[in-house]
Amino acid sequence: MANLMIPLERINAEARTLDPAKTLVLLARLVGTVLLAIPYALGWTLRKAWMGVALLWTAAVVGWQEAGRSRQAVPDE
Repeated sequence: MANLMIPLERINAEARTLDPAKTLVLLARLVGTVLLAIPYALGWTLRKAWMGVALLWTAAVVGWQEAGRSRQAVPDE
């Protein structure tokens, strides 16, 4: 079984020197960043997916129209 050496004295000493106000500000900034990053990433992903669908749809419509024009341009024999 592994014996882990955890420096509890050092952890306690550093924890006692933390300023609660600075810690709360840091925590609030972290939570704010996470809360803003999720909708941003979701919006970015949806926009890229929509642009992909729109591009494919437009390509299909233009291809359909071009196929109709080339068929009309060929005279019947």
